[in-house]
Amino acid sequence: MMPNILVASKTTVPQTGKQIIERERLNAILHQSTAKLIVVQAPAGYGKTTFLSSWFQQLETAVAWYTVDQTDNDLNRYWKYLIHAIGHSLQPEAASRINSILHAQPQLPLEFLVDSLLNELSLSTKKIHIMIDDYHHIHNVTIHQAMIRLIDFLPEHCFIYLTSRSSISLPIARWRLNHCLLEIGLEHLLFTYEETKEFYKNLNKKLDVKVLQKVFEITEGWPTGLQLTNLAGFHNVDKEFRESNLYVFQYLMSEVFSKLAPPLQIFLLYTSLLEQLTADTCNVLTNRTDAHLVLLELDQQGLFISRVEAKEQVFRYHNLFREALRQELSNRFTQQDIIFLYEKAAVALYNNGNFLSAIELALSGNVFIYAEQWIQEHLVTFLSCGHSTSYVKWIDTFLSNGYEVHPELMVMYAYTLAALHNLEDAYQTILELEQKHRSNQWMNKSEYASAVDDFLGVKAYVFVMKNGDLSQAGEYIRQRLERNPVGSKWDAIFIQYNQTEPMLFRTNIGSRGKLLSDEQAMSFFAKFRTGKFKNLSMTGYSYGVRAEKLYEWNQFAELSIELEEAIRSGHQFQDAGLLVPMYILKSKMAVLEEQYIVAQGVLDHAIEAVNERHWINSIRVMKALLFLREDNIVQAEQELAKVKEKVDKDTPFYLLVKARYLLMKGHPLAAQQLIRQVQSQAQQQEQLSTRIEATILLAICLGEQGQADEALETLHQALKLAEPYNYIRTFLDENKIIPLMRDYIDVCQKHAKEDWDEVIISYVYRLLNYVQELIPVLEVLSPREQEIFSLLSEGASNKEIAEQLFLSEGTIRVYLSGIYNKLGVKNRAQALLLKQSK
Repeated sequence: MMPNILVASKTTVPQTGKQIIERERLNAILHQSTAKLIVVQAPAGYGKTTFLSSWFQQLETAVAWYTVDQTDNDLNRYWKYLIHAIGHSLQPEAASRINSILHAQPQLPLEFLVDSLLNELSLSTKKIHIMIDDYHHIHNVTIHQAMIRLIDFLPEHCFIYLTSRSSISLPIARWRLNHCLLEIGLEHLLFTYEETKEFYKNLNKKLDVKVLQKVFEITEGWPTGLQLTNLAGFHNVDKEFRESNLYVFQYLMSEVFSKLAPPLQIFLLYTSLLEQLTADTCNVLTNRTDAHLVLLELDQQGLFISRVEAKEQVFRYHNLFREALRQELSNRFTQQDIIFLYEKAAVALYNNGNFLSAIELALSGNVFIYAEQWIQEHLVTFLSCGHSTSYVKWIDTFLSNGYEVHPELMVMYAYTLAALHNLEDAYQTILELEQKHRSNQWMNKSEYASAVDDFLGVKAYVFVMKNGDLSQAGEYIRQRLERNPVGSKWDAIFIQYNQTEPMLFRTNIGSRGKLLSDEQAMSFFAKFRTGKFKNLSMTGYSYGVRAEKLYEWNQFAELSIELEEAIRSGHQFQDAGLLVPMYILKSKMAVLEEQYIVAQGVLDHAIEAVNERHWINSIRVMKALLFLREDNIVQAEQELAKVKEKVDKDTPFYLLVKARYLLMKGHPLAAQQLIRQVQSQAQQQEQLSTRIEATILLAICLGEQGQADEALETLHQALKLAEPYNYIRTFLDENKIIPLMRDYIDVCQKHAKEDWDEVIISYVYRLLNYVQELIPVLEVLSPREQEIFSLLSEGASNKEIAEQLFLSEGTIRVYLSGIYNKLGVKNRAQALLLKQSK
């Protein structure tokens, strides 16, 4: 697998040369400012990077430096570099915590990542300066949004510096009004006359007053203009400088480039295609063998080239110089010649193992055939290493240029869009692939057999993630199995189906609480439990979802097997999205046996098994809930207090546990406010399980406020939502709902509420029967048999029992035969008489 390397020089403060003058007036501005955000904005060549690197070298506090380039517009890459830079600027223990965020797998959702970073920064009292150089390369809206959050909640001892050539897509005006922003612009960075004089003095250039004044007037203190004038030898100082790039290109060509030897000119033009210059790549591109010496000579001349990596001797041209060279390249050569150079350079990069750079360059030069081939070869590696955003950008480049993309890449494009939660575009891509099949029958061609396997798998995935449609997804998996799959790249890519939820059936794969019957769910999941799919991450989720449903349905015979298989899979894939819900479920099972110490121990073990702060906070919320179940309000409060991140405090799980805590503290109005907030959000998101839980808690809350009628009406709403899906434990785990259910039955028996016939009354009776003591003779029955006998005693027919328990009538008849044998009776009537006699 291709390593995910972080280039050290991108997170290292650039060293300034001895000839750099001290900008004391600019340093004074920074010394006097208390702003937490410093934005230095000016066009290229105004010395932004040099000024700040010089400033940081004077400080005795920690500095985190991050130089951005175009490839960093990838969301995953950007945050890895930024967190890496910050971690290495702190004390070892703080750096260790910061780096745990960086290396967390699977990756946290972005909002949790940013909040985790903020939390770690707040834990360190050491002043830290965070520098992000060349931020103008970033145009990814999601990165902007995360940066806004990072800046808004930045601790007081932290400062962020941004340099940019153009306006930044951040709320600068708001920060300006809040007096938390310091802006340093072009007018600040221009050299004064005295600084210009000092500049040439440091270069050992002795200019008389008239020449110096003329240079200053022409350049107007523009640092790059001063450099250009120096390189030009001062023989044309009367030539007027302009800020436009067009003039810079013309000047560079006429006053610098044209004075170089023709072989060196060709070297510069050819290598201008490269973002980074290495001797090997330059040799291939220019048909030379001495590129190493040429690069060193350019570096010594200061010819708009700088070192990226000193140890490896990697260089880059100054952006303006590179752009000027590319412009001159297009003037001298035909488009076909330039495409050939792009092809040659891209192949050289690829052969040197720089796969990402090779693809980017090939796409820039419209060398699409090579780019497509290389993407196909390394597709699994790219996606497994987190280059999803880059992959989407590459395919978008193909499509925007009218290039016919290989079906396999389009299939994985749909998958990647879905993985990035762009489900609608993923679905549209699937429809487009189907439309193409109708026009050219690509799915029937043998060379696309693997792509068709991928297509069916991805289509199932998208249908599950988009709307929780397991039955339709199961049909696609069945079709795939019947094809005798030839092997799919999709199978090798790890998928985290749960990003944030403490219970799996709150996710799309769990139908967001719309619990399918065991028969329906297993028609889908069974396909993953045998054969080639048994080691997929989806298989682990199939065990986990079923374990949760068996718990909810109060069916424990097979639960432990499903639970342990899910935990095994969670550890195999290091998937906290599966592990945490399973450990939470395991703690619930211990509570049913009143083993509270064991339950807390299970959760403590879970905290040690995961690294991501969000999941650790979810476990802490569960620990608080267990303490509340024990009436241990003090320790529950302590656990809730450990959750400091706002994003985790806004989750339904936290809010509902906090509501229970407030109820126990005697603050029902405050609890009610939180519950209604969760209710509203859950309804908007069609999150059924959360709606049911919140509605039950609201009924309890209203009851404790003496609002009996409102409490019963609210309980009715909860029952109406829950009854079609046979929810049991969500009710039974809330002890305070039991008296309300008894009152509910009383009202129903008196026919006081005619509109309550939406709920089958036997469902409520059955819920109450679970909490009542069974007659001794029934102890010989298994839990499932007791459940069936309970329904039997309510007068339910075999068909009604089968429907309630999601079993067939034939299965019910088998169970009844066993019940009669154990009770020593021959039929239903004798069994009911036996119960009445006890």
